[in-house]
Amino acid sequence: MKWLLSRVRYAWRLLLTAFYRPFFKSFGEGSMVYGKIHLFAGKKVTIGRNSTLNVGVMINASAEVVIGDYVRISPFVLINACGLDYTKFRDEREHTESPINIRDGVWIGSGAIINPGVTIGEDSVVAAGAVVVADVPARAIVGGVPAKVIKEI
Repeated sequence: MKWLLSRVRYAWRLLLTAFYRPFFKSFGEGSMVYGKIHLFAGKKVTIGRNSTLNVGVMINASAEVVIGDYVRISPFVLINACGLDYTKFRDEREHTESPINIRDGVWIGSGAIINPGVTIGEDSVVAAGAVVVADVPARAIVGGVPAKVIKEI
């Protein structure tokens, strides 16, 4: 029975991946979607090989979003390439956009928020619930609000 259930889950993931694939600029071989995701301006999103997007991931790609190879994006992660210019007053605030680059081998924990203009270095880990507002160096574990380096790996 376990075997049958795992086969059904795998088939469902293949079906979801086939459904979402055309909405991306590029979707690498072996990459998979593990549940319903929210994608805005998907034609600006490039996903590398063997990466995964889990249930509830939201990608707002007003600017280019590049996700590398072997990237793991956990449930309910928000990747947001746009925002408002907070230096202006109230109704004078203009929308801004800035690209996001998530390099190879990154793992982003559940509920993390990736803000505009951020690059996350190779093989880094973003802790669950972290709010990334600045670049993350390669092979680092970051966490907190705002995210700070916890440990080099």
